[in-house]
Amino acid sequence: MNNSSTIQIQNPPCSHTVSSLFIAIMTSISVAAIIGNVLVTVVCLKTPSLRTITNYYIVNMAVSDLLCACFNWPLYATEGMLTRTKFITGSLASAVCKLGMYSRGVSQVVSVLSLVLIAVDRYIAIVFPLKSALLVGKNKRVMLLFITWFVPVVCGIPYIVYTDTVKVENHTFCRTLWGALANMIFNVAGFVVFYCTPLILMAILYIHIVKTLRKRKEMQGSASNKREQQHRKITKILISIVVAFFICWTPLCVYLSLKMFHPDLFLEDECKTLVALFFYVFPSLSTAINPIILFSLSTNFRQALESLGLQLCRFFQCCSILPSRIGSSRSTQITQAPEDTLDAANTENHRANGKRIVLQKFHRSSRRVSNLAFVNSMEM
Repeated sequence: MNNSSTIQIQNPPCSHTVSSLFIAIMTSISVAAIIGNVLVTVVCLKTPSLRTITNYYIVNMAVSDLLCACFNWPLYATEGMLTRTKFITGSLASAVCKLGMYSRGVSQVVSVLSLVLIAVDRYIAIVFPLKSALLVGKNKRVMLLFITWFVPVVCGIPYIVYTDTVKVENHTFCRTLWGALANMIFNVAGFVVFYCTPLILMAILYIHIVKTLRKRKEMQGSASNKREQQHRKITKILISIVVAFFICWTPLCVYLSLKMFHPDLFLEDECKTLVALFFYVFPSLSTAINPIILFSLSTNFRQALESLGLQLCRFFQCCSILPSRIGSSRSTQITQAPEDTLDAANTENHRANGKRIVLQKFHRSSRRVSNLAFVNSMEM
């Protein structure tokens, strides 16, 4: 045993290549997730045509994905995934562990509930189009958005209370410390309530939606109107988001099952490859893949993104041109100032005080008009 421990100290447990590879992957995913979800949120809020209830649910998912992306890195560093030297230790590591696990749990449940609400909303809009406004009003939808955050915030409290860092041999893990039985009950209950049940419910709803759209297409034939075509396109996009979400989060369920039934498997993994892949990389992919799906498959989102890009380009062009124009206007004002003062001095004895005030106001108003004309020309 002493020889083996000595060998572990002399030889690094994992090469720099593996850790560098995972750092590069996590960096790319995090940057894509932050930029993509910020763009989705800004585009939806700035574009009036995108302010629909379905898109508000998508923005709700984008906010939860941003929360997950921001807390991934501190949690990743706490478990010593960045370097072999852990720079987050002690009470700070414990706090990061609690907040990291809590935010990941909240983000996952918010996304799942948002996907369920999207499926229900599309089901009502397509199957019961005439009753959609009566079944789900504006106030009810706001309340449902509130519930998507209230439920996970309350259900995730055990992460704050019982989660802490645990050191097993040379490994540091962020784990829940409340006994094997309680941990199994909590994980199984979460798996059934927030994974299996929503997946089955959404599968049933989307199957019914697809069947309804196919029946209408067969009845209308080639005369299928634009509304039905739009419904089919939106349904394809939403199904793609649902499939991508569950594909990305399924490895985490596998990881939790292995951790419950085969905990020694992770001690043999010196590079923590299983933890990096199942607990970090795949769940993080779900935070970055939704914007890619939306901007690549949705024409409205893509056009809104192009419009936002043009507005940003015009803004930066105005910012670059404006200082030079202001400088030139100031120079002309400086050169004209002596003439104005000389004229004022020559006519001072021939004008009354009231006439001078009128002329000063006239010059000020003319300058304001010229400045406003310049700003308007820049915005065009």
